[in-house]
Amino acid sequence: MAKHLSELIKKVDPTVVAAARAKADEEIFELRLAQLRQTVEMSQHDLAVALGISQPSVANLEKRGHEVKISSLKRYVEALGGKLSLDVELADGRHIGINV
Repeated sequence: MAKHLSELIKKVDPTVVAAARAKADEEIFELRLAQLRQTVEMSQHDLAVALGISQPSVANLEKRGHEVKISSLKRYVEALGGKLSLDVELADGRHIGINV
């Protein structure tokens, strides 16, 4: 009988699991930036022109994952025609929105 992934993860070194989760989160963030751009049907080249940077710089921005500065993310989103806001989840479960 097949085991659930959660059961298998319990047997793995916690530092390995943490590193894998961090890498997965980073890659998901990268994908979401590219998907956001594609949702508004904008190429990396078009976004680069709107930002006043090169296309490789846009690609690099999308690949940096969690290392992107909020100011860079704000410019990226605004170049797509959007507005950036952050959702902060407190320890007690409350959410506070912050317009950037």
